[in-house]
Amino acid sequence: MARQRQDTGRKWAKKVVTDHDAVAVEDFRPKFLARSSMARKAADAAIGATKKALIEMGRKHGRDIRLVHPAHTTMDCASCGARTKHALPLSERTYTCTACGAVSPRDKNSARVMLHRAGLNPAGAEGVRPPGAQLPEAA
Repeated sequence: MARQRQDTGRKWAKKVVTDHDAVAVEDFRPKFLARSSMARKAADAAIGATKKALIEMGRKHGRDIRLVHPAHTTMDCASCGARTKHALPLSERTYTCTACGAVSPRDKNSARVMLHRAGLNPAGAEGVRPPGAQLPEAA
């Protein structure tokens, strides 16, 4: 089972690093969930193995992999940087900023916040490269 997890993690990581030249990922550590009922699933070795595979594959192919602190990524606005006063429930899939009025899907807003925190340009976050940006050839 451990080898299957590693293999799946390496395949996913290779696809990610060949498709993108810079990646921002939450530096997720499942130990903080140990007190909850999700502890058995969240503390699974697959999370750590996949993150490790992504970092190694990024180094191997010369890609920029940046780890971002996961706190408040779903509460911050990617447009203005304002933070909501309450956490969004998982059932709420649309993020609406109370400060600037920006509306976007929750996951896309969170991804843009991570890109900003990593110091990357979120212009290519929609799956479209900025004009003139080419992906370097994989080694």
